[in-house]
Amino acid sequence: MKTRIISAAVLLPAVLVLIIIGDWPYALLIGVATLLAGFEYTRMLQRKGYNPAWGGVVAFDLLWLADALWGNGQWLAPGMAGLTLLTEGWILYRRHRHPDIAAPTAEWALTLAGGTYLGIGGAYLWRMRALPEGLWWTLTALPIVWVSESAAYFVGRRWGRHKMSPTISPGKSWEGYSGEVISGTLTGLFLGWLWPTVARQPLQVTPATGALLGLVIAALTTAGDFFVSVIKREVGVKDSGTLIPGHGGIFDRIDSLLWTGVVTWALVTLLL
Repeated sequence: MKTRIISAAVLLPAVLVLIIIGDWPYALLIGVATLLAGFEYTRMLQRKGYNPAWGGVVAFDLLWLADALWGNGQWLAPGMAGLTLLTEGWILYRRHRHPDIAAPTAEWALTLAGGTYLGIGGAYLWRMRALPEGLWWTLTALPIVWVSESAAYFVGRRWGRHKMSPTISPGKSWEGYSGEVISGTLTGLFLGWLWPTVARQPLQVTPATGALLGLVIAALTTAGDFFVSVIKREVGVKDSGTLIPGHGGIFDRIDSLLWTGVVTWALVTLLL
């Protein structure tokens, strides 16, 4: 627990500074985090005998982020087509050189799926920050995740009795999830009051919109955590990596964040 707190105390201020700066430092933060998560993803699957191409995962990931930064949707179709064909060529080459490969089509699919999943999550973390008042939305959405996940952890450890899905994540309980949703909603409510006060001007982020965002994020983004748990359970590991002392790997720490950008962007652009 002490190591976990120290790691958070060191990393959190640096992440907040990069969020506030925005522009290329924030894009670099997203890129490095998703690329390291992609490396952990391929390493985990290798334990199961698969060998997805880390280079392919990187390429799909960076395509989505680059399109969000500069392409405005115009790069995705040709980029996805080209990379899909290139990874097919990689599979043919590997099958030719190593005819004993057991599941070449699975490796191809895992390369596409992993890179695209990480790329979408990273792209929308950027798109969230690029929204009108994107700084305030980002400074609302991400703390909602951090606070609600911590609440889920502590509430689940103290009062957790009813498991949500033991076959996916044995540690997750309905009591912890309830704590997550309640704390997420309250955090959004508080930040929706705080940020207009800090900015000294009216914002789209209000107590009502903050509470709504907190409720939606806390209710939905736990699915990202579950998804990574499915992978870890299948390959037989507790954490995706060991890069962050006390917290596991990068993929472990951004699993819910990969959903957060999408959820926030969609809520703000479609409903508010």
